[in-house]
Amino acid sequence: MDDVSVRRFLRKVAFDWPQSRPPPSQTLDWALGQFADVPPIDIIEADGSRRRDLPQDLFLVNGMDATMAAYDAAYAAEDVVNALSKSVSKEEFAQRKETQLNIPYKRLEHWKEVQARGTTALYGKAPVFERFWHFWSNHFMVAPGNARNDVLIGPYQRSLRDYMPLDFRSMLWAAVTHPGMLTYLDNHRNTGPNSIAYKRRSTKDSVNENLGRELLELFTLSPAAAYTQKDVEEATLILTGWGIARHRERRKDYRKPGTFFDHDRHEPGERRVLGRTYASVFRPTSKLEDLITDLALHPATAKHIAHKLCVYFLQDDPPAASVQAVEAAFINTKGHLPSIHQEVVRQAWLTLGQTKKFASPETWLLQAHRTLEIELPRNLPLPNVGGIKYIHVLENLGQPLPRCPQPNGWPIKSTDWISKELIDRRIRYALLMQKERTLLKASLSDESGALVVLRPDYFWS
Repeated sequence: MDDVSVRRFLRKVAFDWPQSRPPPSQTLDWALGQFADVPPIDIIEADGSRRRDLPQDLFLVNGMDATMAAYDAAYAAEDVVNALSKSVSKEEFAQRKETQLNIPYKRLEHWKEVQARGTTALYGKAPVFERFWHFWSNHFMVAPGNARNDVLIGPYQRSLRDYMPLDFRSMLWAAVTHPGMLTYLDNHRNTGPNSIAYKRRSTKDSVNENLGRELLELFTLSPAAAYTQKDVEEATLILTGWGIARHRERRKDYRKPGTFFDHDRHEPGERRVLGRTYASVFRPTSKLEDLITDLALHPATAKHIAHKLCVYFLQDDPPAASVQAVEAAFINTKGHLPSIHQEVVRQAWLTLGQTKKFASPETWLLQAHRTLEIELPRNLPLPNVGGIKYIHVLENLGQPLPRCPQPNGWPIKSTDWISKELIDRRIRYALLMQKERTLLKASLSDESGALVVLRPDYFWS
C-alpha cells in the first residue's frame, strides 16, 4: 500500500501521523495490536511529564471514592452560592457564582478532561485505542445536565476505558450503573409506585423512564428490534432503586460512596421485557443483572453496534459485508470488544479504496494537529488568561465538548457535519495552524503544509 493510502488509513482509524516521521512499517498489525491493554491518560507534556502551567490542584480525579468526594464538594459549593442569592447584590452574586462554582467545578473540570483527551490522542502510544474510546464515550453519552453532574462526566468517560479489553456486557453494566449515567438520566430518582419509599411517602420521586428508554433505544437493541412501550416501562421498573450513595450520607443501609441499590425505592415483583420474565428471589439486584446480560447478547444489539461502528469508522452507508463481518465478530465472541475492534480495523483496511468519511470536528482537529506536529492550544479557560483555548476551538467548530445536546451523542454521519459555515471555520483554523507552524519553524514547508491541511481530500478519510 502506498504512503498516501497508509496515511489515509491512519486518519480513518487513528489521528493521522506526523508528517516528519514515516508511518509504522507494518501498519495494519500496529493498529490491530492496540486493544489488549489500557493506556494511561493525563494532561501531560509531549514527553509524558506534568505540564508546568497547571495549577497544583488541577488533576484528573480517579477512583469512585475520589469521584464522589468531588461530587459532594461541587454539590456543597452550589448550595453555598445559592444561599447568597437573597443576601448580596445581583452583581456580587454573579461574581461569587463565577469564582466559587462555575470556574472550579464546571469550566476547569470540563477543560482538564477535554485537554487530557486531546493530549493523549496526540502523544499517547495507542491512538487507535483512543479513537475507539471516543466512539464508546459517545455511544454511552453523559453530558452536563440538571443534577449537578459536571464533576462526574470526566471520571465516567475515563472509566469506560477499563472495559475496552473486556466484553460489551461488562462495559454496558459499568456504563448504566455509574453515578455519572444514573444522575445524567435521572435514574437516581427513579422510584417504583409500589415501593416501600413511595408508600411511606418518604420521597416525592416517582417513575422516570429516561434510562430505561435509552437502555433499549440507544445502548443496545435500537428501535429496529421492534420493542414496545411496555418493554420500556418494564425495563424502567427494573431500574428503580438504582441510584448513588454519597460521602455525607449516614444511614443504616449506608454503603461506600458510588453506585447504590436502594431496595426501598425498588418496584417489587416480576417484570417482563421482550417476552422474558425477570425476578429476584435470592439476589435483589439480579433483575437488572440478568436484563443487562440478555440485552448485551441479543442479536439486535450485535447488529446495531456493528452498523454504528462501521458508520463511525468507514462511511455513512457502510458496505454490507463489512457490517456483517463486525456483527459476526460480536456474536461469535459474545461481545469480546478487542475482537470486535480488530474486525472494524480490518474492514477499514480492506475497504480503504471504497469508503469515505468526513470527520467530526474533534477528530479532524486532532488529525490536523498531529499531522502538522503542532501542540493543541493549552491556555487555561480563566478570565485573566489570554490566547486561544482548545475547548473554545471545539465549540467554534460545532462540537462544544462535553456539552452534547442529546443523550444519543454527537452525530456520527458525515452529512451532519458538512455545511458551508462549518467547513469555512475549519479552513480558517487550518490557516491559523499554518501561521503557528511557520512561527515555530516546523519541519514542513509552507507549501507542503498547505497541501496537507487545505487540499479537499484532507477533510475525508
